[in-house]
Amino acid sequence: MAEGERVGFRLRREKRSLPAMQIFESSLNGAERPCAPKDCARCSGQRKFWKHGTFPRLQGTQVKGAQQVKCQRYICPECGHTWSVIPSDMLPSRSIEVSRFQELMDEIFGLASGDARPPPATVIEEGRIRRACKTLSERIPYLCGLLGQEMPLEASAGLCCFWRAMRELGSTQEILVRLARDFKTSLLRCYASLRAYWERKAAPV
Repeated sequence: MAEGERVGFRLRREKRSLPAMQIFESSLNGAERPCAPKDCARCSGQRKFWKHGTFPRLQGTQVKGAQQVKCQRYICPECGHTWSVIPSDMLPSRSIEVSRFQELMDEIFGLASGDARPPPATVIEEGRIRRACKTLSERIPYLCGLLGQEMPLEASAGLCCFWRAMRELGSTQEILVRLARDFKTSLLRCYASLRAYWERKAAPV
């Protein structure tokens, strides 16, 4: 039996759902596919991932037109867990583009001026931004704690101060990649799927 057939047989035999790990495409630095993490308890990062199909994600707004995007999924032939790549300009579990999210947030908090002013938000976008602001406001102490002295803000700092300080560190896409890479979390939520399966029990909500 070929190696691929053995892996497929083992996964079918286990009859369990395999939790996925998500990686931002921009963090691959041009690589064709993600590598197994060096702290993997099974292979210590020595196994090459195999492509394992795709799944659809809705991306876009009424300004640019919503569309379905195919996200590539990979599988580790050693442990059978799956790893998905989040396409560039996509927020985890949200359909608004990262660039559009940044445009609208910069506009709200006075960082856009002149030709940089974005098109007005649609009604749907206004609702998405309102919910994102509520979530982000609740996560200010947590995110400031992660970023340490780079975010010298009081825990009671308002969202405007936080957003302006965060944007001093880089673009929203760069912040998302850093949070996922260094802290296994995201801007708007601690998604379990950004953590490897062996780390999830200790992950904050």
